[in-house]
Amino acid sequence: MGYTQQLAAYAAGFRYEQLPPEVVREAKRVILDTLGAMLLASSLRYGSTRLLGDMARRLGGTPECTIIGRDFKTDAVNAALVNGTMGYAGDIEGAGISAQHAGAVLVPAVMVMAERERAGGRALIAALALAYDVTSRVGEALGGSALYKRGYHPSSVLGHFGAAAGAGYLLRLDEAQYALALGLAGHHACGLIRLWLGDATEYSRPFVIGLAASNGIRSALLAQIGFGGPPAIFDEGDFDIYPVFSEEKHPAEIVKDLGSDYRILQHHGFKRYACCAGIHTGLDALFNILSRHPLQAEEIAEIVHWVTPGGMGLATAQAHSHNAPYMLAVGAVNGKIVPDDIVVDRTGDPRVRDLMGRIHLQVDMSLTQGPGRAPAAVEIVTRDRRRFKEEVRFARGARENPMAEAEVEEKFMMLATTVMSKTRAQEIRDLVHGLETLPDANSLPALLVAGGSSA
Repeated sequence: MGYTQQLAAYAAGFRYEQLPPEVVREAKRVILDTLGAMLLASSLRYGSTRLLGDMARRLGGTPECTIIGRDFKTDAVNAALVNGTMGYAGDIEGAGISAQHAGAVLVPAVMVMAERERAGGRALIAALALAYDVTSRVGEALGGSALYKRGYHPSSVLGHFGAAAGAGYLLRLDEAQYALALGLAGHHACGLIRLWLGDATEYSRPFVIGLAASNGIRSALLAQIGFGGPPAIFDEGDFDIYPVFSEEKHPAEIVKDLGSDYRILQHHGFKRYACCAGIHTGLDALFNILSRHPLQAEEIAEIVHWVTPGGMGLATAQAHSHNAPYMLAVGAVNGKIVPDDIVVDRTGDPRVRDLMGRIHLQVDMSLTQGPGRAPAAVEIVTRDRRRFKEEVRFARGARENPMAEAEVEEKFMMLATTVMSKTRAQEIRDLVHGLETLPDANSLPALLVAGGSSA
């Protein structure tokens, strides 16, 4: 059996009953965290999701799936496009893996398809666990972050395969259909990071995530009805996927420890700030300093943000979510980061604009030595020449420096209550806690529509 066939056979035989309890628990945490991010981005303040929702309303479609925060339903493909874009619009979702914002793609995809198929909570959990397995394995086979060198966003390209796998589980695809669904997902795969980094609107950044969720679902639906496609996309040969997206090729990763290594348990953790994860260590370092040495922005002469070589791109991005000087300036001026900081242009505040010009990214090669996930250091130089420096190897919330269970729930409540009452947010939280007991997971999207209730 080739790699594609082995993965397809694994997917076709995947069952909730095989999942260890810790996988079920983690899947529910990932769903809760991602739902918080999606609810935040369902606000009309987020232009990308507002406009896509408006487009979905105009297009119509079979009213089978909920668009979060709206008062109408549409077909699965368009619902996944809008909800998937919500998954990343706020840039505060966690549970990434293999250089991907996996939760932002996979949770919307499996929720949409579970609603369409009227699947139970156990099927939804299993679909998400399988989707993580597939998206992570394909990511490792292609070298994960190696896709950046070609200008691709790994989250979008690789998310297509995970979304197809999760949707395929809920459609009950057989082995042959799974192979085709994965091949068709490869046909759809796209997402150009170099373009959206230059888009100050922050619209095209999450759009590529919505495309992955939507196109993954489309791929599974096409395979279900017998649409032909590449049958062996991960097997080495003249027609494999590797040279298209990456300079790396590790096909054995597709089937490594298949069936015993549940990748959802290896995700990178959860976010505390609404911005690129590569900036979180710098923000933690900044706030650690300010907690011990309360400084006003006017007292700061300069901030040096020390990063690894890979972090230098955070100095030039037009998207606020990926611009370190902007995020650190907002944090230093306001003493905190709030989700709206990437939607509302804080450079209208002259203190933020002025401080941005005095924040400099510099490479510190010592940060590449030893453990760390986007390790960074921040040095504040005051106008009276005092210096304060802090280094952070793992941001708070990373798997190696985890948030407590209560913190994950507190984050969900904070995000959800930006668009709904505390009572309804608590209903959603409690429903996710008992997700495996639900015979029909449609009771969850019923709480996510505008004015929704459990009735």
